[in-house]
Amino acid sequence: MSNQNYEIVKNAEGRYDLFVNGQFVKSYSRKADAQRGYLRMGGCAAAQAGADATECAAAQLPPASNTGGQTGVGTVSERTTQIVVVNGKAKEIPLRQGSNTAAHIDTLTFTFTKEVLIDHETPLDDKHPENVRELAEKLSSTMHTLFGFGISEQKNGINGYKYSFVMGSHTTKYGVIAFGGSNQKDSIMVHLYGDGLTAAIDGWETRLYNWLDVFAPFAKITRCDLAHDFFDGQYTPDQAYQSWQQGGFDNRGQRPRARLHGYDWLDDKRTGKTFYVGTPNSSRLVRVYDKGCEQGDNTSRWVRFELQLRNRDYIIPHDILINAGGYLTAAYPICQVLFEQYRDCPAKAERVKKTQEINLEHVVKYASQSSSPCINLMEWLGLSDSEIVKLLKGGKAKQPKRLGADKEDCRQSNMRYLHEMKEMAQCYDFEVYRYMQQIDHREQQAKFNARMNKLEEQAKLYRMEQAFNNSWYAAYADVF
Repeated sequence: MSNQNYEIVKNAEGRYDLFVNGQFVKSYSRKADAQRGYLRMGGCAAAQAGADATECAAAQLPPASNTGGQTGVGTVSERTTQIVVVNGKAKEIPLRQGSNTAAHIDTLTFTFTKEVLIDHETPLDDKHPENVRELAEKLSSTMHTLFGFGISEQKNGINGYKYSFVMGSHTTKYGVIAFGGSNQKDSIMVHLYGDGLTAAIDGWETRLYNWLDVFAPFAKITRCDLAHDFFDGQYTPDQAYQSWQQGGFDNRGQRPRARLHGYDWLDDKRTGKTFYVGTPNSSRLVRVYDKGCEQGDNTSRWVRFELQLRNRDYIIPHDILINAGGYLTAAYPICQVLFEQYRDCPAKAERVKKTQEINLEHVVKYASQSSSPCINLMEWLGLSDSEIVKLLKGGKAKQPKRLGADKEDCRQSNMRYLHEMKEMAQCYDFEVYRYMQQIDHREQQAKFNARMNKLEEQAKLYRMEQAFNNSWYAAYADVF
């Protein structure tokens, strides 16, 4: 059933009609009955199994995009097309053609109902905080299994949802989970940023695809950004503009709207330029932009071709998770030509290395600009190199956020996620108590060390002031 497309539509009589591949199957009095009807058709009784089956389901296939391994993955994907009618409106299912490895997923949003994790009658509101906590813990555990990270903190509601939770570390946001709200029809939204998908453990695409297939076959992918990187500038925004003028982005004989963004279109000072195909309200939006300039390196030739898909006029298949390159290749005529030539998107390790190089150059450049006058002054006042380094560090051990290891690998974050704290409290009450005592002791010790460092800095500043006064008096005495 994973290759079939299904939709449940509420009709004028208040009943729920089940469509499979655009064909009417049966009408049900409740949406849950329609869901069970589809599951019975596919023999997906495993979708009702407990959460213990999640990891097993998530590990059935090798990863099929450049963010994971390539073992066992075909290089050619067949072309398919389909149009279904939902609420009287025709929706197109995107084509798939060409190499699976021509793209990676840069941003992803999907929704599913709370029935996947808890009973559909469980209330989620301020009167039942224990239910909100339970669902958040289950979501954190599930995301940790699929991606390697879970929920780190709660925030205010977003996008009409009453509750929202951040997935991430102390320095990086990986994504957002939201649920609750009277107008959201018991749905749960999961939004993953580009940083989150980069930091996710390799093979997350296949794990998520299998989890959706087994546990949430009715989940909807509402946004999916597909990207291909040209590190050596093999395809540029200028070439994309020319392709648009020559009909390379035409769709069914119509030319989509386009626009130029960035000062470099008029004066090429390497601050970056972007070429857009489509409007912000379009179901498909293409961005071809100078990724290196965006990251802060004006000399970089790195260009990114990015296709943003939304489910406004499309049904985005779950298959896009493991065939990202095929869907990017089939998006426009120019894509078929371009990604037949560049069939393999640069691997995750290459993107990470390129980003780290740019970030390091950026940090060193601005650190030099801001600190060099101060360093020159302290050297003139006679401070040693070690004293200068200690003064400038100010007793802090943190590193620039741009270069944090957890931006590239979530396993480096050392975070305790929501579901892990519950497990600790249940299984290791005494250990938690000792852990909290140790934290308190470290905090007290840190305050003491900070106080001593401050006194030491004050003493050094006093020495600097005395040295300056002495040099000034000496110069004054020579004059008079």
